[in-house]
Amino acid sequence: MTGLRKILYLLACFSTAACAQYNLNYFIDKAWSNSPALKDYGNLMRINTLQKNLDEAQNAAVQVYLSSNVLFPPYFNNNGVPLTPNPNPSAIGYDAAVTNGGLYSAQVNFEKNIFNGGLLNALSEQRLTEGKIYEHQSYQEKHDIEKQVTDQYLSTLQQLLLYNLSKEIKNNLQNQLAITGNLVAKGYSKAQDYLLLKIEVKSQEIEMNLTWQNYKSGIARLYLLCGIRDTQTVLLDSVELTMSGKKSGSDFLTQYYLDSLHAAAQQQVFETKYLPQVNLFFNGGLNAVELNGIERKFGVSAGLNFSLPILDGGQQSITRQQTSLAEETLSEYKNYFAGNISTQRNDAESRIASLKKNLDDLKAQIGDYKKVLELSESELQRGTLSMVEYLTVLKNYVDLQKNTITAGINYRLEISNYNYWNW
Repeated sequence: MTGLRKILYLLACFSTAACAQYNLNYFIDKAWSNSPALKDYGNLMRINTLQKNLDEAQNAAVQVYLSSNVLFPPYFNNNGVPLTPNPNPSAIGYDAAVTNGGLYSAQVNFEKNIFNGGLLNALSEQRLTEGKIYEHQSYQEKHDIEKQVTDQYLSTLQQLLLYNLSKEIKNNLQNQLAITGNLVAKGYSKAQDYLLLKIEVKSQEIEMNLTWQNYKSGIARLYLLCGIRDTQTVLLDSVELTMSGKKSGSDFLTQYYLDSLHAAAQQQVFETKYLPQVNLFFNGGLNAVELNGIERKFGVSAGLNFSLPILDGGQQSITRQQTSLAEETLSEYKNYFAGNISTQRNDAESRIASLKKNLDDLKAQIGDYKKVLELSESELQRGTLSMVEYLTVLKNYVDLQKNTITAGINYRLEISNYNYWNW
């Protein structure tokens, strides 16, 4: 490898590593690619295409097959003639009218259904509808997976943000602890203040360990949900979600429309049995009822089979009523679910507005509280503020930060919920 190629190779490796991100889209893509349900729907769509080809092969293609039959009904007490289509009255054996004396057949057969375009069209429509059903179910499964992964991602991100908060507070306290230690050594501060600060540092370490373990558990659940076989604990990128544009309809309702089409297609296939059925056949080969002169019993034949149902006990009317009732049920479910979708969407929209206001208020408070905390640290170092008062201010600040983190995650979770129903 030349020097230039080595440099280009290293740059490519660095670029690949730098672009590796563990963001929400990464995990959604992994969940989609590893989902057995999505692979199953893909196979079902391919099976449906093959079934369409099978329908055409079974109902339109020429069928060619070999057939052979040998029937050997011997006669006893027939003047020594064991096989004949004309036994004498004293012979013992099957009635010749039943057996024709025997059967020796070896033929090549050709068959083809004709005048059955109605059946092929009905089957084709059924397969087309089933393909659309599988395609929509796959589409909805992807939508469900995206919601599940997003919610788990946000819940896990919350633990990371809490961990980072505890880490930040701990680092600040350790700096403050070093300053207080110097003040105690010079007699400007009490040893009690140093111990209180040291206890608080330890509390933040415990909080760090707890949130980190929760974060690792969340990562493990995220891996499990996405079908990722890995054990490393990666750091998640922050994510901001936006509300999708409000829709007049819903893709959730498409399933009911497709189910109704499928019921109608099944009824159409059933009703093709009332169309004329015409079958063309041709065969050639050996066909004989006795062995004598069998070498001259080779020939051919051709013909048509025709059938047309006239009375079937009212099956057509019954199946039409069944299909009508099934479509009526689907319509009821569709209307009921449409109302639920609208309610879910409106409720989510209302909660988003409320959570957004709450989040904005908390962020505004944090800005003011940061100034209070900075002033408290200055007063603590000057000795005009007690350690207990400072730690009280600090704890209130930490609680406010935790509430802001929780409010931010809940806000994004509600956007995820709105986007799910606004589909």
